Amino acid sequence: MELKTAFKNRGFTLIELLVFLLVVFILVGLGYANFRKYAQKQALWAVARQIEGDLHLAQSYAMSGKDASSCISGTYLYGYQLFKLSDRSYSIRRVCRSPQGTFIYSDVSPYRYIPEGFEIDRNFSLVSFRSVVGGVDSPVSINIRRNLAPSSYIVINVLSTGAISLSYSDGGSAIFPTSTPTPPGDVLPPPGIPISTPILY
Repeated sequence: MELKTAFKNRGFTLIELLVFLLVVFILVGLGYANFRKYAQKQALWAVARQIEGDLHLAQSYAMSGKDASSCISGTYLYGYQLFKLSDRSYSIRRVCRSPQGTFIYSDVSPYRYIPEGFEIDRNFSLVSFRSVVGGVDSPVSINIRRNLAPSSYIVINVLSTGAISLSYSDGGSAIFPTSTPTPPGDVLPPPGIPISTPILY
C-alpha cells in the first residue's frame, strides 16, 4: 500500500521536465519557421497578383479603346502600357501614335506602388498591349521578388497573344533576363524625362 501511494505521489524529475520543455521549444520553433515562410510566400503572391490585375486592366483598356478620343488630332490610339517607374512603382499609360510614327504617352492616374521589401525586376521596362487585339508584339517576363530573399520569386509571363500566367520558385537564384523586348516602332522615354506629363517624340 505504501509503495502504491509513493508511486502515485511521485512527480517529474528535473531532467524529465527539461527534456519535455526542449521538445516543446523545438516543435514551436519549427511551427513558427514554417508559418513565417508561408506568410512571406503569400505576401509575395499578393504583390504578383496586384501587378497581374493591373496588366489585365491595361489590356482591357487597350481592347476596349478606352479614351481613344483623348488622342490629339492626327493621331490614333496605339494601345496601353504598364510602364515601370522604379523598382517599387509603375503606371498605366495611354499611347497615341501619328501616321508618321510619333508617339504621345499619357499616364492614367494614379501611380501604382508595391509594398516595401519587394521589388520588380530591374531589367523590366514595360508591357505594351495593342489596341483592339489586346496582344503584345513580343513576349515579356516580369520577375517579382523579396529584397531579403532573392531566391524566392514569381515570374509573370505575358505571351504574344496577351495571355498572362504566373509561376513561383523558392529554390536557386532568380534568373533575370538581360533585356526585355521592346515592341517594334515603340520608343522608350530617354532617362531623366518625367513621366507625369505627355511626352512627344
